[in-house]
Amino acid sequence: MTVPETASPRRRETEIPETEVRHHVSRAELRGTRVRLAGYAYLHRVETHEVTTELVLRERETGTEYRLPVTHTVSPCLGADEDEGRYSYEKAGFEAAFDIDTVAGGSPLDDGLWDISLSVGAQGLAREVRIGSRRADRLPGRPDVRITETVRGRRAVTLYTTVPYGNYTIDLGERKHPVLKRLAFGDIRWHAGRPTELLITGRCTLGAYPRGALTVHLRNEDAEGATAVFPAVRPAHGEQFTVHVPVTELAPGVWSGELRLGERVLPLPQPPKKLGAAKWWRRSGLWYAKPVSRSGGGFALRVGRTGKAGLVRAAVGL
Repeated sequence: MTVPETASPRRRETEIPETEVRHHVSRAELRGTRVRLAGYAYLHRVETHEVTTELVLRERETGTEYRLPVTHTVSPCLGADEDEGRYSYEKAGFEAAFDIDTVAGGSPLDDGLWDISLSVGAQGLAREVRIGSRRADRLPGRPDVRITETVRGRRAVTLYTTVPYGNYTIDLGERKHPVLKRLAFGDIRWHAGRPTELLITGRCTLGAYPRGALTVHLRNEDAEGATAVFPAVRPAHGEQFTVHVPVTELAPGVWSGELRLGERVLPLPQPPKKLGAAKWWRRSGLWYAKPVSRSGGGFALRVGRTGKAGLVRAAVGL
């Protein structure tokens, strides 16, 4: 059972009154296995002398936590517009970076929901606060779901903000953000300029995945072990992908298929009924590729050679 985002075994996000800790996040990004954060945080009416702020990673269900040092940065003029400027918070800035492959004492983080907090400290006082509810407008609130190469192989990593508080959490292992829900099929059609090339289109909203990892795998049901693999083409800054399947390269038989992203599999949908047949000539005769209807649905494409009757019809243009 997954623990709700608004709770942890040790604290609730609302435990620390908003007036005690002020914070703002100006940077929050996931690149590969590294997470980078920056902003400011301070105790209201406690000047930033002898600052001891730490970053806290805590797994929501088990309570396992790791405390990491931050780099203190200057924040000139912070607080000048409150309390008539009597308190200075010029050392409230922070920068933090960690690698999910090494942050757990040199080992990778386990799967789970890792809430991100700051233990904000100055002059011997410390308060913990979840961060992200106050952030720069340019930082999106939508989840950034990625497939990343790690020391444990390809893992799903998501940096996201909780609902309703909007605080940052890292989801390792698809606890709340399944990768397959980031994939959706579009249409299946013949290429307008290359009539023997089948186009399988779709949408992928993943932030990133390893190059060449998104592919269509076809299996010949009439020839055991016969397979064909075709990569998905996706623009660098786009979400739409296209898979080009030159059917002239397929051996005769009925081909079924699926979209794969590593070990994750999504069966290909049934081609539309209006999709006709592709035809081409070889030395052995006239060949075709056409969809096959199945009661249970699913992708099926038959490739074969036209018989004598078909050759006669083709010769007279029928």
